[in-house]
Order: sequence, then C-alpha cells, then structure tokens
Amino acid sequence: MAEKAGIDNVTGLHRTGMEDYLKVIFPEIPTEEWIHNKTIKGYNRKSRPDYRCERLKLIIEFDGVQHYQKPERIKADFENQKFYEEIGYKVVRIPYFIQLSNNVVKSIFGRNIEEPLFDESIPSMGIKGKNTPAYCCYEGLKRMAREFRQSPEQYDVNLKALENENDEILTGVSILKEEYIKAGYEKTTYPNSV
Repeated sequence: MAEKAGIDNVTGLHRTGMEDYLKVIFPEIPTEEWIHNKTIKGYNRKSRPDYRCERLKLIIEFDGVQHYQKPERIKADFENQKFYEEIGYKVVRIPYFIQLSNNVVKSIFGRNIEEPLFDESIPSMGIKGKNTPAYCCYEGLKRMAREFRQSPEQYDVNLKALENENDEILTGVSILKEEYIKAGYEKTTYPNSV
C-alpha cells in the first residue's frame, strides 16, 4: 500500500495519503463522503478537521510534527477535540510518528485489514526531517510519549533509530525515554473502535 504515494524526503520511502488508507479501512464509505479540511456547518467555529464522515460521525485528525511544537497548538487540538465530541463525533488522532500498520488500524479503528499496510518496523523520525523529540516543546514531548504508549513496537523502532543518529542534542532521545517512562504511569488509550 505504501507504494501508492510519493517519496518521503527523509526516509526515501513511499508514503501513502490518508485518502488511500480510508478507501482500504472503510471500503463501504464512498470517497465523496469523506469531507476533507472543511468547517462543520451550523457552528461558529473556524477549525477544519482533516477528515470527517457524517455517516460514521467520525473525525480523523492526522497530527504532523507542528502539533507537538507549540503549547498553543496542543491546547487548540484538545479544545477542538472536546468540541467535536460534544457535538457527537468520535475523534481519532493519528500522530505522525505512528505508522498506519495493520496492527495500528486494528487498535484504533477495530478493523482487520487483509491488504498489507505500512511496515511498522520502519522509523518515522530523524534528524534530517527535523521531526525528532528535540524539535518538540515540552508539552508536545509529553503528548508524544503518551501516544507512543499505544504502539510500543513503534516506540522501540523509533528509539533505536534515534539512538543510531548518535546526536542527543538533535534527537532528544534521552528526554523521550524519560517521558515515556513517566507516561507509563498514566492511563492512555486510543478511543474505542469505530
């Protein structure tokens, strides 16, 4: 599946757009039913969910590195999610460092997919991409650690890749390790399956 999109400048790997994943994960939902980057009509709110399906009452947010770099952005994400949930949507957040593998899709959407999705053994962080923990604000780093708790295999893959970079300042790997341990004492789960 990963071969269906462009090449990632950092890893040299093919990346797949969310639209392609949605077709595979939700084959019963026609593409045109996924509303991309539009405000929700009837509400005086400027936020635009990445993907929304009215039939499923589902919002999917893909959180790129910028969602981990500024406390204001993190606060806005949580406020928007609360708003969406208050008006009846289920919100699924997909962090940029979590590969949409078959295991992750099963965990967050409750769906078994036959087609091989992204290989979770491939790291998603690196100095070249400036998307390591070192580039995150403290609240973003804590958020990252909590979210990695849901995919410990991908945490291990990324941790190893960051350690192999051999540059603590540009990777922030030690801080991630500390926060990951702390996050283990907090209860965090993906939302219930769709």
